[in-house]
Amino acid sequence: MSLRSLLRAVPATVRRDFVATLFVQFLVLGIGLYLFHLVAERGSVDGFAFYQIARSVVSTVQPAVLLGLGVSLYRFLPRTVHTTRRLALQAMSIEAGLVTAVALAGAVAGDEIAALLGLPGGRSATTAVLITLAGSSLCAVALAALRGAGQVAASNLALGIGGGVVPLAAFAATDRIEDFLLLQGLATAVVGIGATFAVRRRRPPAPSTSPAPEPDVKTLIAYGVRRMPGELALPALFTVPTLAVAVTTTGGEDAGYVGFTTSAVTLICSVFAMLTPVLMPRLSRLFHHGGVHRAVRRRLAVLPLLAAVVATLPTGVIILFAPPMVHGFLGPEFDAAVPVLRLGVLAAVPLAMFYTARPVLDVLFEAKPMSRLLVACLTVEVVMTAVGTRFLTPSYASMLGLLSAATVLGLTGVGLAATALRRSPS
Repeated sequence: MSLRSLLRAVPATVRRDFVATLFVQFLVLGIGLYLFHLVAERGSVDGFAFYQIARSVVSTVQPAVLLGLGVSLYRFLPRTVHTTRRLALQAMSIEAGLVTAVALAGAVAGDEIAALLGLPGGRSATTAVLITLAGSSLCAVALAALRGAGQVAASNLALGIGGGVVPLAAFAATDRIEDFLLLQGLATAVVGIGATFAVRRRRPPAPSTSPAPEPDVKTLIAYGVRRMPGELALPALFTVPTLAVAVTTTGGEDAGYVGFTTSAVTLICSVFAMLTPVLMPRLSRLFHHGGVHRAVRRRLAVLPLLAAVVATLPTGVIILFAPPMVHGFLGPEFDAAVPVLRLGVLAAVPLAMFYTARPVLDVLFEAKPMSRLLVACLTVEVVMTAVGTRFLTPSYASMLGLLSAATVLGLTGVGLAATALRRSPS
Protein backbone atom coordinates (compact mmCIF):
# COMPACT_ATOMS: atom_id res chain seq x y z
CA MET A 1 0.00 0.00 0.00
CA SER A 2 1.44 3.35 -1.04
CA LEU A 3 1.39 6.43 1.15
CA ARG A 4 -1.02 8.15 -1.24
CA SER A 5 -3.50 5.26 -1.25
CA LEU A 6 -3.31 5.03 2.54
CA LEU A 7 -4.04 8.73 2.94
CA ARG A 8 -7.00 8.45 0.58
CA ALA A 9 -8.38 5.56 2.63
CA VAL A 10 -8.19 7.55 5.89
CA PRO A 11 -11.53 9.23 6.69
CA ALA A 12 -11.56 12.97 6.06
CA THR A 13 -12.45 13.72 9.69
CA VAL A 14 -9.38 11.83 10.91
CA ARG A 15 -7.11 13.73 8.51
CA ARG A 16 -8.67 17.02 9.52
CA ASP A 17 -8.38 16.33 13.26
CA PHE A 18 -4.77 15.19 12.91
CA VAL A 19 -3.72 18.27 10.93
CA ALA A 20 -5.52 20.61 13.35
CA THR A 21 -4.03 18.90 16.40
CA LEU A 22 -0.55 18.93 14.89
CA PHE A 23 -0.89 22.62 13.99
CA VAL A 24 -1.91 23.60 17.52
CA GLN A 25 0.83 21.42 19.01
CA PHE A 26 3.52 23.08 16.89
CA LEU A 27 2.05 26.50 17.70
CA VAL A 28 2.36 25.76 21.42
CA LEU A 29 5.87 24.43 20.86
CA GLY A 30 6.82 27.61 19.01
CA ILE A 31 5.45 29.79 21.81
CA GLY A 32 7.46 27.71 24.28
CA LEU A 33 10.64 28.37 22.31
CA TYR A 34 9.81 32.08 22.16
CA LEU A 35 9.36 32.10 25.93
CA PHE A 36 12.91 30.79 26.26
CA HIS A 37 14.06 33.99 24.59
CA LEU A 38 11.78 36.22 26.67
CA VAL A 39 12.77 34.60 29.97
CA ALA A 40 16.49 34.79 29.15
CA GLU A 41 16.10 38.46 28.21
CA ARG A 42 14.25 39.36 31.40
CA GLY A 43 15.78 37.02 33.96
CA SER A 44 19.31 36.72 32.59
CA VAL A 45 21.28 33.60 33.50
CA ASP A 46 19.74 33.09 36.95
CA GLY A 47 16.17 33.61 35.79
CA PHE A 48 16.62 31.34 32.81
CA ALA A 49 18.09 28.62 35.06
CA PHE A 50 15.09 29.00 37.41
CA TYR A 51 12.70 28.59 34.50
CA GLN A 52 14.52 25.54 33.10
CA ILE A 53 14.62 23.87 36.51
CA ALA A 54 10.88 24.47 36.90
CA ARG A 55 10.18 22.94 33.49
CA SER A 56 12.39 19.96 34.28
CA VAL A 57 10.58 19.35 37.58
CA VAL A 58 7.20 19.48 35.84
CA SER A 59 8.32 17.12 33.05
CA THR A 60 9.81 14.65 35.53
CA VAL A 61 7.11 14.61 38.22
CA GLN A 62 3.97 15.05 36.13
CA PRO A 63 3.74 11.44 34.82
CA ALA A 64 3.66 10.21 38.42
CA VAL A 65 1.14 12.85 39.51
CA LEU A 66 -1.20 12.01 36.62
CA LEU A 67 -1.52 8.37 37.79
CA GLY A 68 -1.82 7.30 34.17
CA LEU A 69 -5.18 9.09 33.86
CA GLY A 70 -4.27 10.45 30.43
CA VAL A 71 -4.02 6.99 28.84
CA SER A 72 -7.00 5.75 30.89
CA LEU A 73 -9.27 8.51 29.61
CA TYR A 74 -8.16 7.93 26.01
CA ARG A 75 -8.89 4.22 26.39
CA PHE A 76 -12.10 4.10 28.43
CA LEU A 77 -14.00 7.36 27.91
CA PRO A 78 -14.82 6.46 24.26
CA ARG A 79 -16.60 3.36 25.62
CA THR A 80 -19.08 5.44 27.62
CA VAL A 81 -22.39 6.97 26.63
CA HIS A 82 -24.36 7.87 29.74
CA THR A 83 -21.41 8.44 32.11
CA THR A 84 -18.96 10.35 29.89
CA ARG A 85 -19.23 13.72 31.61
CA ARG A 86 -19.47 12.29 35.11
CA LEU A 87 -16.40 10.11 34.59
CA ALA A 88 -14.41 13.08 33.28
CA LEU A 89 -15.39 15.19 36.30
CA GLN A 90 -14.50 12.36 38.67
CA ALA A 91 -11.07 12.05 37.06
CA MET A 92 -10.56 15.80 37.40
CA SER A 93 -11.63 15.71 41.06
CA ILE A 94 -9.13 12.96 41.83
CA GLU A 95 -6.35 14.83 40.04
CA ALA A 96 -7.24 18.08 41.79
CA GLY A 97 -7.07 16.40 45.18
CA LEU A 98 -3.75 14.76 44.33
CA VAL A 99 -2.02 17.91 43.06
CA THR A 100 -3.31 19.86 46.06
CA ALA A 101 -1.80 17.30 48.41
CA VAL A 102 1.49 17.36 46.50
CA ALA A 103 1.59 21.17 46.53
CA LEU A 104 0.90 21.37 50.26
CA ALA A 105 3.47 18.70 51.10
CA GLY A 106 6.02 20.40 48.89
CA ALA A 107 5.34 23.80 50.42
CA VAL A 108 6.01 22.43 53.90
CA ALA A 109 9.47 21.29 52.76
CA GLY A 110 9.83 24.26 50.44
CA ASP A 111 13.13 25.57 51.79
CA GLU A 112 14.77 22.15 51.63
CA ILE A 113 13.52 21.49 48.10
CA ALA A 114 14.68 24.92 46.92
CA ALA A 115 18.13 24.29 48.39
CA LEU A 116 18.30 20.86 46.72
CA LEU A 117 17.32 22.26 43.31
CA GLY A 118 19.39 25.43 43.66
CA LEU A 119 16.35 27.72 43.46
CA PRO A 120 16.62 31.25 44.84
CA GLY A 121 13.69 32.32 46.95
CA GLY A 122 13.26 29.30 49.20
CA ARG A 123 9.71 28.20 49.94
CA SER A 124 8.06 30.77 47.66
CA ALA A 125 10.09 29.54 44.69
CA THR A 126 9.19 25.92 45.42
CA THR A 127 5.53 26.87 45.72
CA ALA A 128 5.60 28.58 42.33
CA VAL A 129 7.07 25.45 40.71
CA LEU A 130 4.49 23.22 42.40
CA ILE A 131 1.62 25.46 41.29
CA THR A 132 2.97 25.24 37.74
CA LEU A 133 3.01 21.44 38.09
CA ALA A 134 -0.57 21.46 39.40
CA GLY A 135 -1.90 23.64 36.60
CA SER A 136 -0.14 21.62 33.90
CA SER A 137 -1.45 18.33 35.34
CA LEU A 138 -5.05 19.54 35.59
CA CYS A 139 -4.92 20.82 32.03
CA ALA A 140 -3.48 17.49 30.83
CA VAL A 141 -6.40 15.58 32.38
CA ALA A 142 -8.89 17.96 30.78
CA LEU A 143 -7.28 17.54 27.35
CA ALA A 144 -7.38 13.75 27.67
CA ALA A 145 -11.05 13.87 28.73
CA LEU A 146 -12.04 16.08 25.78
CA ARG A 147 -10.15 13.90 23.32
CA GLY A 148 -11.58 10.74 24.85
CA ALA A 149 -15.06 12.24 24.43
CA GLY A 150 -14.37 12.87 20.75
CA GLN A 151 -14.29 16.68 21.12
CA VAL A 152 -11.11 17.31 19.16
CA ALA A 153 -11.85 20.96 18.36
CA ALA A 154 -12.54 21.75 22.02
CA SER A 155 -9.38 19.95 23.13
CA ASN A 156 -7.28 21.90 20.61
CA LEU A 157 -8.84 25.14 21.81
CA ALA A 158 -8.02 24.25 25.42
CA LEU A 159 -4.46 23.30 24.41
CA GLY A 160 -3.98 26.56 22.55
CA ILE A 161 -5.26 28.61 25.48
CA GLY A 162 -3.56 26.65 28.25
CA GLY A 163 -0.28 26.05 26.46
CA GLY A 164 0.00 29.20 24.37
CA VAL A 165 -2.16 32.15 25.38
CA VAL A 166 -1.88 31.70 29.15
CA PRO A 167 1.97 31.59 29.32
CA LEU A 168 2.32 34.67 27.11
CA ALA A 169 -0.33 36.59 29.06
CA ALA A 170 1.16 35.55 32.41
CA PHE A 171 4.62 36.65 31.30
CA ALA A 172 3.30 40.03 30.14
CA ALA A 173 1.39 40.54 33.41
CA THR A 174 4.34 39.88 35.75
CA ASP A 175 7.82 41.20 36.35
CA ARG A 176 9.57 38.33 38.13
CA ILE A 177 10.07 34.78 36.86
CA GLU A 178 8.68 33.39 40.11
CA ASP A 179 5.46 35.41 39.75
CA PHE A 180 5.24 34.38 36.10
CA LEU A 181 5.32 30.68 37.01
CA LEU A 182 2.79 31.16 39.80
CA LEU A 183 0.29 33.06 37.65
CA GLN A 184 0.76 30.66 34.76
CA GLY A 185 0.06 27.66 36.98
CA LEU A 186 -3.08 29.18 38.49
CA ALA A 187 -4.46 30.28 35.12
CA THR A 188 -3.70 26.91 33.51
CA ALA A 189 -5.53 25.17 36.35
CA VAL A 190 -8.58 27.32 35.69
CA VAL A 191 -8.43 26.44 31.98
CA GLY A 192 -8.20 22.73 32.81
CA ILE A 193 -11.11 22.74 35.25
CA GLY A 194 -13.26 24.84 32.93
CA ALA A 195 -12.47 22.61 29.95
CA THR A 196 -13.56 19.53 31.89
CA PHE A 197 -17.04 21.01 32.34
CA ALA A 198 -17.21 21.29 28.54
CA VAL A 199 -17.07 17.49 28.16
CA ARG A 200 -20.33 16.31 26.60
CA ARG A 201 -22.13 12.99 26.60
CA ARG A 202 -21.05 10.75 23.73
CA ARG A 203 -23.43 9.58 21.05
CA PRO A 204 -24.69 6.03 21.60
CA PRO A 205 -23.33 3.28 19.31
CA ALA A 206 -25.35 1.69 16.54
CA PRO A 207 -28.64 0.15 17.75
CA SER A 208 -27.52 -3.28 16.57
CA THR A 209 -24.55 -3.19 18.90
CA SER A 210 -25.06 -5.11 22.12
CA PRO A 211 -24.72 -2.83 25.15
CA ALA A 212 -21.76 -3.36 27.44
CA PRO A 213 -21.15 -2.17 30.99
CA GLU A 214 -19.63 1.29 31.02
CA PRO A 215 -16.29 1.77 32.80
CA ASP A 216 -16.27 3.60 36.11
CA VAL A 217 -13.68 5.66 37.94
CA LYS A 218 -12.24 2.56 39.62
CA THR A 219 -11.49 1.16 36.16
CA LEU A 220 -9.71 4.40 35.24
CA ILE A 221 -7.54 4.41 38.34
CA ALA A 222 -6.75 0.68 38.26
CA TYR A 223 -5.63 0.83 34.64
CA GLY A 224 -3.79 4.13 35.10
CA VAL A 225 -1.77 2.95 38.10
CA ARG A 226 -0.69 -0.21 36.26
CA ARG A 227 0.20 1.90 33.21
CA MET A 228 2.14 4.51 35.18
CA PRO A 229 5.57 2.75 35.12
CA GLY A 230 5.47 2.87 31.34
CA GLU A 231 4.40 6.51 31.35
CA LEU A 232 7.43 7.27 33.51
CA ALA A 233 9.79 5.14 31.39
CA LEU A 234 8.89 6.62 27.99
CA PRO A 235 10.02 10.22 28.64
CA ALA A 236 13.01 8.83 30.54
CA LEU A 237 14.24 7.33 27.26
CA PHE A 238 14.89 10.90 26.11
CA THR A 239 16.28 12.27 29.40
CA VAL A 240 18.60 9.43 30.46
CA PRO A 241 21.24 10.11 27.75
CA THR A 242 21.72 13.71 28.88
CA LEU A 243 21.75 12.76 32.57
CA ALA A 244 24.20 9.92 31.95
CA VAL A 245 26.65 12.23 30.21
CA ALA A 246 26.20 14.93 32.85
CA VAL A 247 27.05 12.42 35.59
CA THR A 248 30.09 10.88 33.87
CA THR A 249 31.72 14.11 32.66
CA THR A 250 32.93 17.12 34.55
CA GLY A 251 31.99 19.71 31.96
CA GLY A 252 28.57 20.53 30.53
CA GLU A 253 29.51 20.66 26.85
CA ASP A 254 28.92 16.98 26.06
CA ALA A 255 25.64 16.94 27.96
CA GLY A 256 24.53 19.93 25.91
CA TYR A 257 25.35 18.12 22.65
CA VAL A 258 23.34 15.08 23.72
CA GLY A 259 20.44 17.23 24.91
CA PHE A 260 20.37 19.01 21.56
CA THR A 261 20.29 15.64 19.78
CA THR A 262 17.43 14.25 21.86
CA SER A 263 15.51 17.47 21.23
CA ALA A 264 15.90 16.89 17.47
CA VAL A 265 14.63 13.33 17.87
CA THR A 266 11.68 14.58 19.94
CA LEU A 267 10.81 17.16 17.29
CA ILE A 268 10.67 14.53 14.53
CA CYS A 269 8.69 12.10 16.67
CA SER A 270 6.17 14.73 17.76
CA VAL A 271 4.49 14.44 14.34
CA PHE A 272 3.80 10.75 14.95
CA ALA A 273 3.05 11.12 18.67
CA MET A 274 0.04 13.26 17.75
CA LEU A 275 -1.59 10.15 16.26
CA THR A 276 -2.36 8.88 19.77
CA PRO A 277 -4.85 11.61 20.83
CA VAL A 278 -6.50 11.46 17.40
CA LEU A 279 -6.61 7.72 16.72
CA MET A 280 -6.71 6.05 20.13
CA PRO A 281 -10.19 7.24 21.23
CA ARG A 282 -11.63 6.25 17.85
CA LEU A 283 -9.96 2.83 17.87
CA SER A 284 -11.00 2.17 21.45
CA ARG A 285 -14.63 2.80 20.58
CA LEU A 286 -14.47 0.78 17.35
CA PHE A 287 -12.70 -2.23 18.81
CA HIS A 288 -14.89 -2.18 21.90
CA HIS A 289 -18.03 -2.40 19.78
CA GLY A 290 -16.56 -4.78 17.20
CA GLY A 291 -16.73 -2.29 14.38
CA VAL A 292 -13.22 -2.58 12.92
CA HIS A 293 -13.16 -4.19 9.47
CA ARG A 294 -10.37 -6.16 7.85
CA ALA A 295 -9.35 -3.28 5.58
CA VAL A 296 -8.93 -0.97 8.58
CA ARG A 297 -6.76 -3.56 10.29
CA ARG A 298 -4.51 -3.83 7.23
CA ARG A 299 -4.05 -0.07 7.12
CA LEU A 300 -3.22 0.06 10.82
CA ALA A 301 -0.67 -2.74 10.36
CA VAL A 302 1.13 -1.02 7.48
CA LEU A 303 1.04 2.46 9.02
CA PRO A 304 4.23 2.04 11.14
CA LEU A 305 6.20 0.94 8.08
CA LEU A 306 5.12 4.01 6.16
CA ALA A 307 5.95 6.12 9.21
CA ALA A 308 9.50 4.78 9.07
CA VAL A 309 9.76 5.94 5.45
CA VAL A 310 8.38 9.37 6.29
CA ALA A 311 10.67 9.76 9.34
CA THR A 312 13.67 8.87 7.19
CA LEU A 313 13.25 12.10 5.23
CA PRO A 314 13.83 14.65 8.06
CA THR A 315 16.41 12.30 9.57
CA GLY A 316 18.35 12.27 6.33
CA VAL A 317 18.12 16.04 6.01
CA ILE A 318 19.56 16.49 9.51
CA ILE A 319 22.39 14.03 8.80
CA LEU A 320 23.29 15.77 5.54
CA PHE A 321 23.02 19.33 6.81
CA ALA A 322 24.11 18.82 10.41
CA PRO A 323 27.05 21.30 10.29
CA PRO A 324 25.06 24.36 9.12
CA MET A 325 22.17 23.43 11.41
CA VAL A 326 24.42 23.18 14.46
CA HIS A 327 26.20 26.42 13.57
CA GLY A 328 22.91 28.20 12.98
CA PHE A 329 21.22 27.06 16.20
CA LEU A 330 24.18 26.87 18.57
CA GLY A 331 27.13 28.66 16.99
CA PRO A 332 30.37 27.81 15.17
CA GLU A 333 32.09 26.79 18.40
CA PHE A 334 29.76 23.76 18.71
CA ASP A 335 31.40 21.66 15.97
CA ALA A 336 31.73 18.69 18.32
CA ALA A 337 27.93 18.37 18.39
CA VAL A 338 27.76 17.45 14.68
CA PRO A 339 28.85 13.75 14.87
CA VAL A 340 26.74 13.21 18.00
CA LEU A 341 23.69 14.65 16.22
CA ARG A 342 24.28 12.54 13.11
CA LEU A 343 24.44 9.34 15.14
CA GLY A 344 21.67 10.00 17.64
CA VAL A 345 19.06 11.31 15.21
CA LEU A 346 18.86 7.81 13.66
CA ALA A 347 16.77 6.82 16.70
CA ALA A 348 13.90 8.90 15.30
CA VAL A 349 13.07 6.24 12.68
CA PRO A 350 12.28 3.27 15.00
CA LEU A 351 10.68 5.64 17.51
CA ALA A 352 8.38 6.94 14.76
CA MET A 353 7.35 3.32 14.13
CA PHE A 354 6.53 2.85 17.81
CA TYR A 355 4.54 6.06 18.12
CA THR A 356 2.52 5.09 15.05
CA ALA A 357 1.79 1.63 16.47
CA ARG A 358 1.10 2.98 19.97
CA PRO A 359 -2.64 3.74 19.52
CA VAL A 360 -3.23 0.08 18.58
CA LEU A 361 -1.02 -1.19 21.40
CA ASP A 362 -2.73 0.94 24.05
CA VAL A 363 -6.18 -0.17 22.88
CA LEU A 364 -5.58 -3.89 22.39
CA PHE A 365 -3.12 -4.59 25.22
CA GLU A 366 -3.67 -4.32 28.93
CA ALA A 367 -1.65 -1.96 31.11
CA LYS A 368 1.01 -4.32 32.46
CA PRO A 369 2.36 -5.62 29.12
CA MET A 370 2.75 -2.08 27.81
CA SER A 371 4.44 -0.90 30.98
CA ARG A 372 6.78 -3.89 30.94
CA LEU A 373 7.73 -3.19 27.33
CA LEU A 374 8.62 0.44 28.04
CA VAL A 375 10.46 -0.34 31.27
CA ALA A 376 12.39 -3.14 29.51
CA CYS A 377 13.46 -0.75 26.75
CA LEU A 378 14.59 1.80 29.33
CA THR A 379 16.64 -0.96 30.95
CA VAL A 380 18.19 -1.75 27.55
CA GLU A 381 19.15 1.90 27.21
CA VAL A 382 20.79 2.04 30.64
CA VAL A 383 22.67 -1.24 30.14
CA MET A 384 23.92 -0.39 26.66
CA THR A 385 25.00 3.07 27.81
CA ALA A 386 26.95 1.52 30.69
CA VAL A 387 28.57 -1.02 28.36
CA GLY A 388 29.34 1.64 25.80
CA THR A 389 31.21 3.81 28.28
CA ARG A 390 33.91 1.10 28.45
CA PHE A 391 34.75 1.52 24.77
CA LEU A 392 33.34 4.89 23.67
CA THR A 393 33.19 8.48 24.84
CA PRO A 394 30.20 9.30 27.09
CA SER A 395 28.37 11.09 24.27
CA TYR A 396 28.64 8.17 21.85
CA ALA A 397 27.85 5.68 24.62
CA SER A 398 24.62 7.51 25.44
CA MET A 399 23.66 7.58 21.76
CA LEU A 400 24.37 3.83 21.56
CA GLY A 401 21.98 3.32 24.46
CA LEU A 402 19.29 5.50 22.86
CA LEU A 403 19.60 3.77 19.48
CA SER A 404 19.48 0.30 21.05
CA ALA A 405 16.39 1.09 23.13
CA ALA A 406 14.63 2.83 20.22
CA THR A 407 15.30 -0.11 17.89
CA VAL A 408 13.98 -2.66 20.37
CA LEU A 409 10.94 -0.51 21.15
CA GLY A 410 10.12 0.17 17.50
CA LEU A 411 10.50 -3.38 16.21
CA THR A 412 8.81 -5.00 19.21
CA GLY A 413 5.95 -2.50 19.18
CA VAL A 414 5.28 -3.03 15.47
CA GLY A 415 5.43 -6.82 15.86
CA LEU A 416 3.02 -6.82 18.79
CA ALA A 417 0.61 -4.48 17.02
CA ALA A 418 0.62 -6.61 13.85
CA THR A 419 -0.03 -9.78 15.87
CA ALA A 420 -2.88 -8.16 17.81
CA LEU A 421 -4.48 -6.81 14.64
CA ARG A 422 -4.60 -10.29 13.15
CA ARG A 423 -6.66 -11.50 16.09
CA SER A 424 -10.38 -10.87 16.22
CA PRO A 425 -11.44 -8.17 18.69
CA SER A 426 -12.42 -9.39 22.12
